[in-house]
Amino acid sequence: MYFINWQRDISIEELNGQKVVVKRNKRTKDFHEYLLISAYTLISILLGHPSSPPLLGRMTTSSEGYTMRRNLGQLGIPTPGLISYSDTALVEEYVEGGDLYRAFSEGKGTPSLAFQAGALTGKLHKAGYVFIDNKSQNYLVTSDNLVVRTDLGFMQRKDSVFSRSMDIGSFLASVIDFESFRYYTIEKAFFEGYRSEMRQDFPYLYIILRNMLSLGFASNQTAMFRNMLADSKSSGPKEF
Repeated sequence: MYFINWQRDISIEELNGQKVVVKRNKRTKDFHEYLLISAYTLISILLGHPSSPPLLGRMTTSSEGYTMRRNLGQLGIPTPGLISYSDTALVEEYVEGGDLYRAFSEGKGTPSLAFQAGALTGKLHKAGYVFIDNKSQNYLVTSDNLVVRTDLGFMQRKDSVFSRSMDIGSFLASVIDFESFRYYTIEKAFFEGYRSEMRQDFPYLYIILRNMLSLGFASNQTAMFRNMLADSKSSGPKEF
């Protein structure tokens, strides 16, 4: 299952005998993106780390294109094969396993998949880029249990504490509504994967951003607050 997002209508179709994923822009895409970048900028100011917002329009289309995917592949960050793209639609190869959030919810290879997502995030940060929107639904899982990254529109060349914290915080916020044991298993493995690539201190704003973003991401509010308030059972960093 491919989740429905604010910017695009997503459908699974057949093209020349091949199953593909077609992502068509919604009429409200520009407005929704404006809201997202406004929130990004406002939060950065409130936290004392003013950050320029992600670029919109043709720059987001370029981030989804062949060149960027080839560059990511060279960094060791796999993406679905791109079949075609334009200003209004994008066609990718279909990835059988669905998105990472769904895999976590079904308990499929949780530590290994979370480790991979952390490692891919670390590889990107090491190269001086950030995803900005790094929620678990933006990762797909292949039939071989390999994690690939999709939805690249907000990716930017940035190396600030705030933008890197946003990547970590948005990933953790997207899974914080799982029961505590599963959440901490994911958190611990994600941290270990990230550390395997980025051998430096974690960007210290990630906990604050995780908690702020959780309010908009979580579907299970009870589990969200329980995980926010509980003492961390993971090996994640405690001091900054």
